[in-house]
Amino acid sequence: MALDAPALEDEAAVTAETADGFDRWRARASLLLGPALFAALLLLPLPLKPEAQRLAAVMALVVAFWIGEPIPVAATALLAPCLALLVGAVPGADVRTRVAAAFSKFGDPILMLFIGGLFLAQAMAAHGLDRRIALGILSRKSVGASGARMVAALGVCSCLLSMWMNNTAVTALMIPIAAGMLGVARRGRPSGALGEAAMLMIPFAATVGGLATPVGTAPNLIGLGQLRTLAGVEVGFLQWMLLALPLAAALMAALILLLGRGLPVHAEALAAEAASERGRLGPWSRGEKLTLAAFLMAVGLWILGGLAQAWKGCAPLQWLSGRIPEESVPLLAAGLLFLLPASKGRPVLTWAQASRIDWGTLLLLGGGLSLGDLMLKTGLAAALGDAAVQGLGISSLWGLTALAAALAIGLSELTSNTATASMLLPVVIALAKAAGVSVIPPALAATLGCSFGFMLPISTPPNALAYATGMVPLRVMARRGLVFDAIGFVVLTGGLRLLCPALGLV
Repeated sequence: MALDAPALEDEAAVTAETADGFDRWRARASLLLGPALFAALLLLPLPLKPEAQRLAAVMALVVAFWIGEPIPVAATALLAPCLALLVGAVPGADVRTRVAAAFSKFGDPILMLFIGGLFLAQAMAAHGLDRRIALGILSRKSVGASGARMVAALGVCSCLLSMWMNNTAVTALMIPIAAGMLGVARRGRPSGALGEAAMLMIPFAATVGGLATPVGTAPNLIGLGQLRTLAGVEVGFLQWMLLALPLAAALMAALILLLGRGLPVHAEALAAEAASERGRLGPWSRGEKLTLAAFLMAVGLWILGGLAQAWKGCAPLQWLSGRIPEESVPLLAAGLLFLLPASKGRPVLTWAQASRIDWGTLLLLGGGLSLGDLMLKTGLAAALGDAAVQGLGISSLWGLTALAAALAIGLSELTSNTATASMLLPVVIALAKAAGVSVIPPALAATLGCSFGFMLPISTPPNALAYATGMVPLRVMARRGLVFDAIGFVVLTGGLRLLCPALGLV
């Protein structure tokens, strides 16, 4: 980040001011639009049941606030069930039943899976295991052979880490490492095409890696939760990876080709720079070793749980799956880290470290699941699905899958990925039900598409971090992001069409 040229710094400052102005305009517009839509939908005569119409009014306000963000998206998620109770949009025989129905999803097992995964990621960051893994990959001699290989290695490293860690945390970790390597390659000169490619590769690859596992990013967990709640469909950890890992691999290959073109053929001493940084880390600490052991234990239990779903006749696997469900695996692994000592009198993971996880995203997950459940119970989801099928005229399985992917990718450019998943998935599932086709491919397309958002700094926090370095002009991010969005749409829809039937998900 010390490599910024004056011209790039000036452009970054001007564009950042423009982005801030757009954010303020968006917040003010939503603050007016949200309540106006709420009042209109509450008062106008609509062909909906009373509870469904009231929930539609609440949904309109919530969606407007999620898009415009006049208040934090997590606060909006907490406000949603309160408003639903206030206007009488929650079915139930008495007050206690209605309150339980409105807030029950904030304790959904899928949130426990996310909390445990975040605890493990926090332990990795606290002990520097994530940095050691990154430098271990980047210090290989083959990486330093060319600028294109360096960029590809940065992408592979970001992708692998973000399969298990928060995408934003991975980006924040990788950018300083990349900046140091660029300093060696460019000898203080402006970063140029190599810097642009490196700083785009890191956030893009982190987003792609998040697709590969259920715990890679919050929209994945929302998709799994909504499929379970609204459609009664269980997609296991291993089953998800068998589907999403090939898609992530194809996207990474396309990303390497897209960003690696036209880069300098030779780079200087890049592997040596990474090896030097790695040498400063010293020997493995006890905390690193125990964190790695807990992480590998969690991955092993997840894989065994997936094998139990596929191999129904194996009694030991069925026993293990019944006693240690997937949602409890990361909590058990993290529990060991709270117990095992990293040094005298200090556990591997302290509560002060663990409490730094993103609690706001957890609240947003709970709010999204709560609204999805209420849409099902009030009949609003079914009504929206019927209206969409009749209005759009798209009723084939793969037509709906393509539509879901396009909507998710488009919305995620301007809206929080998690918020996009929360508001889009119930509609997509209802639409598939109304059309009489399998809900799984359209729901998966919407879930995975919600993580796409490569064009703008405001699309995802990793994009914003990369843009803040000043090495990536906005026009470059927008142009490359648009191309990668289009590639992603093709890979996503084509891959689901091939893999869903092969894995029995249709």
